[in-house]
Amino acid sequence: MKRALASIPDTRLLIDPRPPEWTEYPRAFFRGNTIEVARELLGAWIARRQGDLWLGARIVETEAYLGRDDAAAHSWRGRRTARVEPMYQDGGHLYVFLVYGMHHCANVVTRPEGIAEAVLLRAAEGPHGLSATTLSGPGRLCAALGITKADSGIDLLSGGSVRIFQRFGAPPKTGVTPRIGVDYAGAAKHWPLRFFDMDSSAISGPPRMKRNLAVQ
Repeated sequence: MKRALASIPDTRLLIDPRPPEWTEYPRAFFRGNTIEVARELLGAWIARRQGDLWLGARIVETEAYLGRDDAAAHSWRGRRTARVEPMYQDGGHLYVFLVYGMHHCANVVTRPEGIAEAVLLRAAEGPHGLSATTLSGPGRLCAALGITKADSGIDLLSGGSVRIFQRFGAPPKTGVTPRIGVDYAGAAKHWPLRFFDMDSSAISGPPRMKRNLAVQ
């Protein structure tokens, strides 16, 4: 019988003390265009506070989900259930759902309150030379950071235990493909809404999806 991925943060992601150059995004950033937020989050850090310590990883792969007109989005056609409700919150909140009864997936809510769009965090790179597979895929990312459905709806800008910090240094070389695993979504399955750091070995998906041209 399959077991759900662990919800205890992986202490190998320790990044404490937090680098002094880290700054949070303003609320206006998350209220912006979802596709642009998905691109700009590449290179940003998602971090979790565990007691007095911080654990975190650099985001290297994202997907944009565009709300009521996107057949791949949980909020397609205005769907509004208890599970989906966090997507309707103001930009900068966290939406977490469970797939296959065992894998958690973390999404950053975008746009103003009432417009249910979000960016899925598909993969990240941990510090200290961890294996590229540690956070490769949304389920592994959540497992490594201890993110579960209990975190769904939290405000990433409230000073709480889960935060996102702006990238520092040069922006990554960005590749783009259609999203993964949305074959059910009709024409939307072809939309080029998956973004990834072309120099990262931690991105998810089959090798053919990793070979792509840089986004201009």
